[in-house]
Amino acid sequence: MGRALLSVFLHDLLDNLLLLTSKPFIINKPPKYQRKLIATLQLHDSLVDDAEHKQFTTKTQAIKDWLNSLQYAVYSLEELLLQWQEVTTNTKKFGVFSKSNKPKRDLKSQILGIIDRLVDLSKMKDVLGIAQSVTWRESLHGLFPCSVVLDNYFYGNYPKDYFYGREQEEKFVLDILLLSTTTTSSEHIKVINIEGKGGAGKTAFVDVIYFNHKVKGCFDLRAWVNVPYRASINFIAKKILEAVTEEFVNENDFHELSKKLKESFEGKKFLLVLDDIRIQPEDATKNWNMLVDSLFEAATGGSAIVLTSDPDDDNDDDDDDSLLVPQANHTFQLGMLSSENSWSIFVVHAFGQMDLHEYPELVAVGKEILNRLGNLPLAAKMIGSLLQDKVQLSEWVDILRNKLIDEGDVNLPIPAFLVVCYLDLPAELKRCFAYLSLFPKGYEFKKKEMVLLWMAQGFLQNSNSKSNHKSMEDIGDEYFGYVIMRSFLQPFGSGLSFTMHNLVHDLATYVFGKSYKHHLSYSRTRQDFSESILGTNGKLLRTILPVCLPHERAPSHIPPLMLEEIMWWLNPQIFRTLSLSHYDITNLPDSIGRLSHLCYLDLSHTALQTLPDSICDLFNLQTLMLTNCISFTSFPPRICNLIRLRCLDVRDSGVQEMPLQMNKMTGLRTLTDFIVSKKETRLEGLAGLSNLITLSISKLENVAFSMDASNVKLKEKKCLDDLMLQWGNGEDGNGNEMEVVENLEPHKGLKRLTIEYYGGARFPNWLTDPSYWALQLVDLRHCKYCNSLPTLGHLPLLKDLFIEGFTNVSSIGHEFYGIMTASHKPFQSLETLQFWDMLEWKEWNILEGVEFPYLIELHIIRCPKLERNLPKQLPSLQKLEISGCHHLVAPLPKVSNTCEVFVHDSNEALMRHVVKTHSQPSLRRHVVISEEVQEISTQSFSGFTSNKYTIGSSLGEIEDIAHEERMETEFTRNRLPPYPASLDRIGIPKPQQVSSRADISIIEQQTDPQSSLPKAKIPMTAQADTTNTTADHNRPSQDIDDVRSSFEVLKVITVSQLKSLPPKLQSLKIEGCESLEVLPYDLLGGLPVLQELYLISCSSLRSFPYPASLETLYIRNCTRLELVPSLESREKLAFLQHLFIGKSCGSLTTLNLNSFPELKILCIWDCHDLISFSGDLPSLESLEIRDCTELTSFPDGLHTPNLSSMFLLNGKNLNRLPNSMNSLTSLKSLFLHRCPLIESFPFEGLPSSLTLLSISYCDKLTQQKNWGLENLESLTHFEVEGGCIDIESFPDENILPRNIISLRISTLKSLKKLDYNGFQHLNALHTLEINCCDMLRSLPEQGLPSSLDHLSIQECPMLTPRLKPKVGKEWHKVARIPHIQIDDQVLS
Repeated sequence: MGRALLSVFLHDLLDNLLLLTSKPFIINKPPKYQRKLIATLQLHDSLVDDAEHKQFTTKTQAIKDWLNSLQYAVYSLEELLLQWQEVTTNTKKFGVFSKSNKPKRDLKSQILGIIDRLVDLSKMKDVLGIAQSVTWRESLHGLFPCSVVLDNYFYGNYPKDYFYGREQEEKFVLDILLLSTTTTSSEHIKVINIEGKGGAGKTAFVDVIYFNHKVKGCFDLRAWVNVPYRASINFIAKKILEAVTEEFVNENDFHELSKKLKESFEGKKFLLVLDDIRIQPEDATKNWNMLVDSLFEAATGGSAIVLTSDPDDDNDDDDDDSLLVPQANHTFQLGMLSSENSWSIFVVHAFGQMDLHEYPELVAVGKEILNRLGNLPLAAKMIGSLLQDKVQLSEWVDILRNKLIDEGDVNLPIPAFLVVCYLDLPAELKRCFAYLSLFPKGYEFKKKEMVLLWMAQGFLQNSNSKSNHKSMEDIGDEYFGYVIMRSFLQPFGSGLSFTMHNLVHDLATYVFGKSYKHHLSYSRTRQDFSESILGTNGKLLRTILPVCLPHERAPSHIPPLMLEEIMWWLNPQIFRTLSLSHYDITNLPDSIGRLSHLCYLDLSHTALQTLPDSICDLFNLQTLMLTNCISFTSFPPRICNLIRLRCLDVRDSGVQEMPLQMNKMTGLRTLTDFIVSKKETRLEGLAGLSNLITLSISKLENVAFSMDASNVKLKEKKCLDDLMLQWGNGEDGNGNEMEVVENLEPHKGLKRLTIEYYGGARFPNWLTDPSYWALQLVDLRHCKYCNSLPTLGHLPLLKDLFIEGFTNVSSIGHEFYGIMTASHKPFQSLETLQFWDMLEWKEWNILEGVEFPYLIELHIIRCPKLERNLPKQLPSLQKLEISGCHHLVAPLPKVSNTCEVFVHDSNEALMRHVVKTHSQPSLRRHVVISEEVQEISTQSFSGFTSNKYTIGSSLGEIEDIAHEERMETEFTRNRLPPYPASLDRIGIPKPQQVSSRADISIIEQQTDPQSSLPKAKIPMTAQADTTNTTADHNRPSQDIDDVRSSFEVLKVITVSQLKSLPPKLQSLKIEGCESLEVLPYDLLGGLPVLQELYLISCSSLRSFPYPASLETLYIRNCTRLELVPSLESREKLAFLQHLFIGKSCGSLTTLNLNSFPELKILCIWDCHDLISFSGDLPSLESLEIRDCTELTSFPDGLHTPNLSSMFLLNGKNLNRLPNSMNSLTSLKSLFLHRCPLIESFPFEGLPSSLTLLSISYCDKLTQQKNWGLENLESLTHFEVEGGCIDIESFPDENILPRNIISLRISTLKSLKKLDYNGFQHLNALHTLEINCCDMLRSLPEQGLPSSLDHLSIQECPMLTPRLKPKVGKEWHKVARIPHIQIDDQVLS
């Protein structure tokens, strides 16, 4: 058993008292009363262990009252010692106490009064039967970091997030829920009450029901409400409305709430879970029935309300009046688990990583313990967690013999098994656990928040930490992890937040006792701060902590005068924690400076504009939270005086620059955002902050001189674990990004690294250094100028890797994995791998032998061009998600039967494959295919603000049904939904602000006179701002027109559907209407907000009107269409930004571009009659022309100053490039593919801005010195493939610029050797790829450039044998290169 909770408070007092009485400037021994105080405290230290135990076993309240009295005395004594400490601190210069500096007489008298109280309490020990025991100081060694605990929780030998048993009970409830009902049935709305004893697993059981795939497909709308305290019907109605709308509801009138609920539930079949709801007696019958009636009137038949309740829990803590559970027409008793399932839960928590077969004695004792617990799930979980770090048989036997399991105090609202678990906790952990009771039931705890609050209260000043040099943050992390390990907290969803079982919360509340007089916590929706609290307990308060639950974050008002009064009421010696988060304050009163012991100040999410200068006098302040204070722009000048500040959080604030002399704030451990100012970087302020653990530096584009970055001295910050480097997302970089990031090299022990919006062409050398052995997480986002990923496979501890927005990467291969040998394979620790928004990624080259053996999650999201090569086998994978990969045809990896597989909005063949290979019974709740083509149901994707649907086809629909709203991660919440299925072509832009609306489709199967197929209309609808709202599949057909009136995106495939288009339509797709000849003006003229128009396979269509609001026009397979806009139409095309013409407009021979002044993207393909085009495009950014066989040339002078990319493909008769290309100063990428008649570049040369040049199969475009490439200082990537028929040596001298980073040579059939003269000056060359050069047999005698890091040679049959390691004739020329790959074999 652990020491008593109060023992740790007594030890703190004794330590402080001994420190005060042993100061070197106090030359006399302590006075008699001080010695008596120390002796009295030591006596009580010997009493509290027995008293704490007996408070749970005696039938009276007397011992609990005794402990509360002792706690109050301890708090009072701590306050006096703090006052004493202030006096003695001011006496150092005198050497001894002077008469004027001795503790005040009233202070001494107060201490004497507390001594008398303590003596009186000690005299009561015999009467109460409290025995003395041997005292000791607990030593907390061997605790694990929270991350290790969570890994074991989710991924250990026995994962703890699994639901055991209840199969029969689940079937019973599902049968009731899924039973079809008519609107005239007496069970129009089914109310099901799940009754069970506390700890029986009611919430977990309903959670399984709630996320059952049949349930999710059956109900249009689902909502979960938990109010674990007595509440009025008004409050419950408000919570239901907030759950449905996902917005804070400020309405309190029941009739208005009922009205809004009725509107929200109108015409929907809903499932509503009311978890642990108890309503106040005065509301129980009448208002509950009114609430149900309002839902009854609105909802369709088959809707259901599921309640959970404890029949034995009918008393409220504050009132003897019974609280009634709402009436139900189905009541289901959830009994005890079977012995087998209880044992499964116990084993998962008790044995952890241990092998049961190695501990037969523990297994036998464990089963005996479980028999005594009575197969209660919570008991099995808690006692199992208690035993998991006990391996001695005697420790298990002690638990078996513990009388509390059988007896306990029947008058307590706490099960005896929880008391046993609590008493076993070390005292330090008991104190931290009890503090959690300040937060209401249902609160989602965050680790960082709790560690900072514990630290502010002095709970993390562990004397044991002095020997191992752990910071308070490290200690708090371990404490939080231990609370999870012991199941007092449990991860919620992915482990970013944590919840507490209601019974565990009751335990925390009980042991916290009367400490509530000293710590004020309240929910702002139920009550707010009142002046009466100040009058009662103001001088005792140590904490003021308003708590916000989900949807309760609307600002609250607090008058400035009241805020001023609060500051004067509080006791500056003891007050430590103040939160004003989400209050509408703009300023703080100057009087805040008097709170000299304030350690935690939370001003986040306020309208704060300035901080008073007096805040700089808070020398004990540890935490200052300014998150989302968008009106706050600058700090007071003296802010750097806060040398004890450990956490400064300014994320999403309005701060423009950091304060001067930040190097004085040496106590900082967490700095969430160091903003680099344009005026003055002030980076040198970071130099002296050697204790930083978490650091983010933003706006690095403002670093004008790269050497300034070296002033940060990240290499010297040996404590730094978490680093974020962020550039702006604009185009205003200085071009020195690579030098800046090189100078920001951190120390080798870094654990987490995030880089965002980096504008360099390659990553720094230090990132690819294998000596960064400690890196566990790498997050690289929006590095759009990098055309390859850094080498990360060699990082031995890398667990989580996130890659997003690398829009220049087309292939991932050897450069990603690094060196592979027999003893070292890449990514041996990787558990999570995510790729997002890799728009040009086409191929994943999986190296042989690289299969990510420990990968648990793989996500590939919005990689539309990815085609092939996924890993073949992922034995540890538990979750695979593929979305928005329209060209992916590769087979999925082989995974275990328990792996969750989600594939949506991707290649149809791939989705068919998923259905065939991943629809085993064990995966039925993960992958579902509809039974009929017409049966298409909507599905809400977790974390998205709109729904995404795949257009139906004869092959059926695959629906992703496993994104559970309550199980999402913060990483996923911030993502946009996948591309709409209609935009699956290369180069087609995403609709702007996809997240603001739902994609809605109508699929109509037209009755054919020759066919017997029936005509059917299947609407798919969703409210634009409600993710859980979907349409009833059985909606009558007469309602379709009403539904369509709210559509924003519409696809039609028959002419009849065009008769009435909804006026709010923003996107219209007309496909396969073969008989459609003309779109009349009045049809599209009534669409004032239409932005996107898609015309596909309408072979008879000749003309259409041009809506003035149109931004995107996509035309494909419309051969008769004439694209010659009239003068009136030209005026309406003024806002067109994206134009795509493919295999259409047969009469189009000349395209006049002057009609499109705002055009940004122009893509033309398969227009074989197009000969030329003319006009200026001042806004054009991307130009793609392919398979236009009659196009011979460009107009004289291509006036496109903003053009950044040009793709010319399969130009059979194109004989020259545009003149004056050097004037295209924004051009960065140029692709020439199969243009056999082009012989040279323009006389003036290519633009100096060019960074990538790719030439393939342009037979006459051979290497020439007049290319002028050597003058292109920005050119870093060069590719040449095919053609160059007579070229035997490459490259000639001075053909390529010195700054080339990546060079690819492919299919040069006559190439025999590489010319050293052309390579000798390429001092920046990083990657060299040589493919399919059949005649190549030698490399330069002098070797390749020393800068070369990656060499890949594929299918060069004459060269490959000569590169055999150590024995090949050419091997000595490449042996020094770090990463070599020959024919898919990694050699070094």
